Amino acid sequence: MADLRRLFNMTIVRQTKVASYSVFGVGLELSPAPGFYGVTKDNFESITPDDVSSTVKVYTTYDDVIDDGVKGAALKAANAYFAQNPKPDSLVMADISGAFSSVAILLNGDDTGIKDVTAALATVVGAEVLHATFDGTAWTGTAAASITADENDPSKYQVAGRLVFVAGAGVSVGYSVVKADSFTGVITDIRHQNDNWFMSFTTSRNPTLLTQIADWTEAQTTKMSNLIDDGGAVYSSDPKWPLGGITQYLFDKQYAGSFATTTRVESNYLDAALAGRCLTMQPGSETWALKTLSGVVADNFTETDYQTITAINGNTFENYGSGVIVSYPGTCGDGEAIEVVRFCYWLADYMQKNMATMTINQKKLFYAPSGIEQVCMNMEASLKTGQDNGGILENFSNGTEFVRGFTVTRPTMKQITAAQQIKGNLSVYFEFYLNYAIKHVDGIGTALTWGM
Repeated sequence: MADLRRLFNMTIVRQTKVASYSVFGVGLELSPAPGFYGVTKDNFESITPDDVSSTVKVYTTYDDVIDDGVKGAALKAANAYFAQNPKPDSLVMADISGAFSSVAILLNGDDTGIKDVTAALATVVGAEVLHATFDGTAWTGTAAASITADENDPSKYQVAGRLVFVAGAGVSVGYSVVKADSFTGVITDIRHQNDNWFMSFTTSRNPTLLTQIADWTEAQTTKMSNLIDDGGAVYSSDPKWPLGGITQYLFDKQYAGSFATTTRVESNYLDAALAGRCLTMQPGSETWALKTLSGVVADNFTETDYQTITAINGNTFENYGSGVIVSYPGTCGDGEAIEVVRFCYWLADYMQKNMATMTINQKKLFYAPSGIEQVCMNMEASLKTGQDNGGILENFSNGTEFVRGFTVTRPTMKQITAAQQIKGNLSVYFEFYLNYAIKHVDGIGTALTWGM
């Protein structure tokens, strides 16, 4: 049979294009030497820079993190993240060894699986992968010159470069040395590899690094950072805590894009747990206060400590008795609710991408009442979604007044100048009422006696 396309050929091309929304529900774990490179005792002396070039990995389950060989602080933080209910869908993990002058390791006595070798490691220095082994007395190998012994602790060593393998020792984030003004370059490289995340948290508690993270984050409009203040347990002893701590820093800077939770419990990854618990919820639908968390420990602060923390817009995770173990009060450095900042970031991105999708799929959006109405209706549809999600106050009656949760003011042609039309610039003003969460209730009752 002859092909009908010889006579009549029809081709349909779909012109619809959709702008990509930013991600607002995935966490980014930042850790030096997370150990996810797949290097083993059998190949650590033969790997090339290309074998360990990627510093970012995505995990969908905690078991995958374990199977990949992640250990130490990075593994514990991942456990706190995935231990929440409902369980997060994914976690982005990134190696931030580049933010450190050196990474500390502590000999732990674990069997290396290598004969007569107490510890072994591989580190990327410049364009080379260097390796070394320790026989209990001295380090030998191409990386030996990159390893510095601690003067006071014979089990502690500082390793230069990006540590991609270690056996017979564990990475100590707390003793690692943070490099000044290094985070911007590190996070830029991470974003080039994977930018599908919203909230960062780190296994480090060093205020030098945390302030760099907060400074970078504040300049972003689709990212937030979730940090831990150690309450002066290790850092911030001079000057005395809270001075020198990250909570005080965020408060002094009035940062909206970052928040800090204080814990004096070692290896207590409240930041990871809180991210795993709340990022699963749609922006606007949640509060970051009054959240129960799994896989972490509650602090036992004095009332003085609690007042000190909350006075500078910090957060805690405490046991209030009767089985009430929750986060509180859920505020950013400037005092705004965490969920409000997240919602506003999401809404701006959502409205922007919806507007882009509408305009790029039309041959021409007329600069006329009909075109202006299309723009306004598009904005209203986005705002309605925000309202449905819980981030914008519902419509209500305030006495005889009917209050709308949001309004879009339509400009008239009379208000638009010729210059605006020539440039194609249209300004549309809108406003909405934020929908806050009730976090504290004072019941004020009166006991009455019948007959009096």
